Amino acid sequence: MTSFIIEHQCPQCGAPAELEETDRLFQCGFCRVRSYLSVPDIFRYALPHKAPAGTQLIYVPYWRFKGMLYSCVPGSIHNRFVDISQQAITSQCFPFSMGFRGQTQKLRFANTATQGVFLEPTVTRANLLRSIDERLSANLGKPILHQAHIGETFSLLYAPFYLKEKVVDAVLNEAVPGSTSGAVEPLLQQPIEPNWPIGFVATLCPQCGWNLSGAKDALALTCTNCRSVWRLKHGKLEVLTTAHLSEPEENPLYLPFWRIQADITGVALNSYADFIRVANLPKVAQKGWDERPFYFWSPAFKARPQSYLTFAAHATTFQVPDPLTPGLPAGSLHSVSMPLQEAIESLTLILAYFAKPRQRMEAILPQLRIAPLHAMLVYLPFREGPHELVQPSMNLAISKNLLSHAKNL
Repeated sequence: MTSFIIEHQCPQCGAPAELEETDRLFQCGFCRVRSYLSVPDIFRYALPHKAPAGTQLIYVPYWRFKGMLYSCVPGSIHNRFVDISQQAITSQCFPFSMGFRGQTQKLRFANTATQGVFLEPTVTRANLLRSIDERLSANLGKPILHQAHIGETFSLLYAPFYLKEKVVDAVLNEAVPGSTSGAVEPLLQQPIEPNWPIGFVATLCPQCGWNLSGAKDALALTCTNCRSVWRLKHGKLEVLTTAHLSEPEENPLYLPFWRIQADITGVALNSYADFIRVANLPKVAQKGWDERPFYFWSPAFKARPQSYLTFAAHATTFQVPDPLTPGLPAGSLHSVSMPLQEAIESLTLILAYFAKPRQRMEAILPQLRIAPLHAMLVYLPFREGPHELVQPSMNLAISKNLLSHAKNL
């Protein structure tokens, strides 16, 4: 699980720079200007080539998909991490997959400065996901009651080729076995213009003008002056509703969680007391819990598939009680690396996790419908030990190595 390395130039001074695939916050090492990378839809990259000078290059699109796949079948929930690249067109003239080339080559953003003919993708994202699900679910039990992709990243990688008697791979300058240049000609009739600009949004707080801060891969930026949190939406910074749990911990590290209230049909789940009954928890509903709202809790940070769902279930079981303190806490913050939309996609999985016995999923999931109503970013304090982060009230421990390795997910 290795991220790509992308060569780029600072938009302010033109100095060379290298970014990791997961980087969103860019700071130039020369002029020190900080910007947040923005694209209208997905990032597009081009591989370097070693073709002879003057060669007409053909850039073939490959989908890159990276994320977690969960599959609910009667009796169990299967999970796995997926990292694949495959053709975004349908042609036998080019390799079906790029293999490890994205990890072994330094890429560049594909744009009008990239000389060559770009082929238009004909395989949609929906078709790509369908084919991935079919391949990876072939050996699972049937029926598959529910599937979800959590934390997925889509990008398009353009691999360079050129034509002689055969199709030649421009990265290796070697012919593609079994290919003929004549079969490629029809694909060249409708090339597309690589007009995919990269936007750079100034990292200044829209509320007070202070510098926003965050890790390189952060999906939300914080202002330490007015204590606000901002995410990028449609090319503009949008403020997030935030709160934190105040506990008497000394120098805690705050981990972000999404707290989501939803309208649920197919199962009676309107209060905390309902949740205790539905999840068959070893608790007795107390007075007032029928009026206490039920919230889903999902990590706003990346973790391995099994751990991510475990953390979500643990926080949802605990149901951090109100009142929460509005705004950012004063302390160290772990960056937000899981967007709200991905947390919403995990809600059905969280309820499936609590189905006891597991065979109940077959009765619950087909009729379950969840519509999110309200969401808030909540920071929970963890005590930092040598190897783990511990939340004493929740009795939850998270490995520090797990969080470190999750950056490449």
